Amino acid sequence: MINIFSSLKDSTKSIVFIVLVLLLAVGFSFIPHVNTFAYMMTPTIAVLIMMLIVTRDGYRISGWKKLGLHKLGFKSWGFALVVPIIPLAVGFVVAYAANLSSFEPGSDFEGFSWTVFPLLIVFLYIKSVLTQSMGEELGWRGYLLPTMLGCMGRKKAMLLHGAVHGVWHFPLILNTEAYHSDENLWLLLPMTVLSTIFLGPVIGEIRMRTGSVWTSSMIHTTHNLVWLIFAGVTVEHQEAAKYISGDMSLFVILFYAGLTFYMWRRGRTSHN
Repeated sequence: MINIFSSLKDSTKSIVFIVLVLLLAVGFSFIPHVNTFAYMMTPTIAVLIMMLIVTRDGYRISGWKKLGLHKLGFKSWGFALVVPIIPLAVGFVVAYAANLSSFEPGSDFEGFSWTVFPLLIVFLYIKSVLTQSMGEELGWRGYLLPTMLGCMGRKKAMLLHGAVHGVWHFPLILNTEAYHSDENLWLLLPMTVLSTIFLGPVIGEIRMRTGSVWTSSMIHTTHNLVWLIFAGVTVEHQEAAKYISGDMSLFVILFYAGLTFYMWRRGRTSHN
């Protein structure tokens, strides 16, 4: 049987994937008591539908190679492990200094003794790289970004796929209590999109330079896990703390905006 979708242009593939992943997000957000783990799998589900049903690229080894799973990107592991810590650490320190929140570690961390904290973090990190973060990254940086790069300019693709990533959060925020349910939507929604717009090019550039989606998953995991750790030892005193030290806070937006422009400027200079 001839698959009439096998020769779709990259622009069409991008549009179909975006529509599909957003529809999946809306659908999953209406599942009673849906958790973030299940929701974070929707980009990978969209990839599987695209590759196994729509374009059938998944029946060729070359199709899977495009996702960047076959390279580990060792040279960028240091970046992935360290850089995402910076804006979060700065945000929390500023919030502490301004008395918006305070550092108050409890007798345990998320129900686990502090004596096993190092092992717990290693376990959570590896698990997230392999599952939750990869569930998203296989869609955003594994499939969508390279496909968009095939039909538009680099900077436009980097920013636009980041915007899609941000909008994808909306159903989870609006229809469930599982994600940032206690924040002001007029601040949270635009800050979500802005943070992913500027985070997208940073992860995207690393992903394309290494050819590895694993580096993307590691950056994503470092960001999420460091925020979880800080949040677990912090008591907020004012609502403003959420927007100063949150995972999609003002400092996160400014840091990644600056890093995006720096990487692009350095890349342009190095080619002159």
